[in-house]
Amino acid sequence: MCTAITFTTDDDIHFLARTMDFSFELDARPVYVPRNHEFNSLVPGTKFSTNYGFIGAGKDVDSYIFADGLNEKGFSIASLYFEKNAKYNKSSDPKLLNISSTDMVSWALGNISSVAEFEQKYQKLNVVDVINPLLQVNVPLHWIVSDKSGNTGVLEITKKGPQFYHNLVGTMTNSPEFSWHMNNLNHYTNLQPNEFEQKKYGDYVTVPDGPGSGALGLPGDYTSASRFVRAAFLREYSSHESGVKKGLTSILHILNSVDIPKGVKITQKNVSDYTQYKGIMDLNNLSYYLMRYDDTELTSVSLTDELLSQSKIKTF
Repeated sequence: MCTAITFTTDDDIHFLARTMDFSFELDARPVYVPRNHEFNSLVPGTKFSTNYGFIGAGKDVDSYIFADGLNEKGFSIASLYFEKNAKYNKSSDPKLLNISSTDMVSWALGNISSVAEFEQKYQKLNVVDVINPLLQVNVPLHWIVSDKSGNTGVLEITKKGPQFYHNLVGTMTNSPEFSWHMNNLNHYTNLQPNEFEQKKYGDYVTVPDGPGSGALGLPGDYTSASRFVRAAFLREYSSHESGVKKGLTSILHILNSVDIPKGVKITQKNVSDYTQYKGIMDLNNLSYYLMRYDDTELTSVSLTDELLSQSKIKTF
């Protein structure tokens, strides 16, 4: 379970940020992947190479898998859990590139330069139902993509087939489908940053308890539906001042509102689903920021010319 948002500062610095909420210990860390690196897909017999260097939150499991990241073109992608809704093909298609759901981030970061290009080229993919060796399941995912222009989209693959949405609210969580979340957002049009005006009932005039009444009814639980509404509201009305530092500060405050501490969300398997890390991608300055659960400082890695000149994978 995760939450993702886009964010743009007043001076047009574009970010994609996310919480990684999961019960399985991923131990992800920033990893640089060079141009012309070859990945072996989890689908037998499939390989693909990278045209672009990228940084992502990854883990080496025989081969590296990534949950999110950004590349040298300012394109970014994050995968989020899509339990009970994701449906992939049972077999390979010789006419398409056959990949697993957990290959999507690596393929996209290595080969896509913009959201518009992603919208065209994902149609040449066949996402296959295959067991991931780390999690021992076919991992149900959907993806949010964004680029340095601020263009943002969502890709979901369900029993109805692939569906690409233009994400107008810059927010994404988990199941149900993205279109359901957008319809549900219509039920919260009462939310506003300003206080409500006084109301009169007969001869009685109401007296507000204090500032904040405009957000009365903002859902505060950790369900996907509530996190979507909460993140969309805070993203819309949070300060969008200029500069990277103020952008990061605003994003962290928004993500903190959906941060899940250990112990407050227990799964049916009696394990704690919690925010293992926050990842923030600066798509204009090509920097990846990561904050782990047990840390209060951001680790920063940038796609500098020096790093992009390297030909080997580097883990930070």
